[in-house]
Parts: sequence; C-alpha cells; structure tokens
Amino acid sequence: MVWIIAIAFLGFGWWRVRRARERTAELAAAGVLRSPLYWASNTLVAILLALVLYIAHIHNQWPVPAFLWFATIAIIVALLFLRRALKWRYPV
Repeated sequence: MVWIIAIAFLGFGWWRVRRARERTAELAAAGVLRSPLYWASNTLVAILLALVLYIAHIHNQWPVPAFLWFATIAIIVALLFLRRALKWRYPV
C-alpha cells in the first residue's frame, strides 16, 4: 500500500516539475524573470515562510508576540499588491 502512495507522489512531483519548467519558460520569454518586482515578491514569500515556521516553532513554548502576527499580515498584503503590479506589468 505504501508503494502505491510513493509512486503516486513521485508521479505528482514529476508532473509539477514539468509544468514548472513550462511556466518558467513563459515567464522568461515575457521578461518577468528580470523584473525587480518578481524578485521582491519571491523574497517576501521566503520571509513569510520563515516567519510562519518560526511562529509555529515558538507557539509550543510561549505565546506568540503580536508584532509577529502584524508582520505576517503586512507581508501578505504586500504580496497581494506585488502580485497585482506584476499582473498589470506582465499580463502572462
């Protein structure tokens, strides 16, 4: 039973990688990969992921400070604005 799940997971991963290559080729052709907005949004996503993982880590030891939640909400709002700006600038 486990091997069926493993094969399905590997197949899904292979399919996602293939689709990601196609998407990256489209973005490169449109010039999005050279945009500072694109790299800023990727950086904010990485920061958001690190912040959420940190919040999940400290949640078990003591209460999470409120400024971390505000920072999380601010990053999400900034990402929404950046996504809209990228879609306006590069309608891919």
